[in-house]
Amino acid sequence: MPWILAGGGVLVIGIAALLFFTLGGGGGGNSTAKGAAESFAAALTAKDFEKMRSLTCPEYQARVDDMRKLYDAEGQLDEIEKQLESLPAEMREQAMKSIEAAKNIKFTATATDVKETSDTTAEATMTVKYENVPEDMKTIMKDQEDTLYLDKTDDGWVACDK
Repeated sequence: MPWILAGGGVLVIGIAALLFFTLGGGGGGNSTAKGAAESFAAALTAKDFEKMRSLTCPEYQARVDDMRKLYDAEGQLDEIEKQLESLPAEMREQAMKSIEAAKNIKFTATATDVKETSDTTAEATMTVKYENVPEDMKTIMKDQEDTLYLDKTDDGWVACDK
């Protein structure tokens, strides 16, 4: 499963890894590849890291934990403020406006075209669509589509990198 990074610069550090990887979870369980892919997409949209972690193979669960840290609003705001201290006042003010505008960004992940490629592997198309993206962030916050790879385990289907 290719990892998608939405990043770039001080202005978007709080959302820099909005899509550290294209996975989602939360609706249909993981007894089928389709259910796991749809559940993963729902969890990504809801930022339900526990659900995402449960739908990820063990060797990649640390990446979900990293995402959780990136979404820690308090921690991110502290880090952003530290980075902005060295900027001239005018640039700092503009950066804070961009950060405030970024709070309105929403995204929706969906999984479609789920195909079992063997008894134990499957692929799905993962699409992420953004809303309310400020003009100055549109070059880095674009709708994305990628492949989500799934493996069948004793506990059901889980997202796993290929």
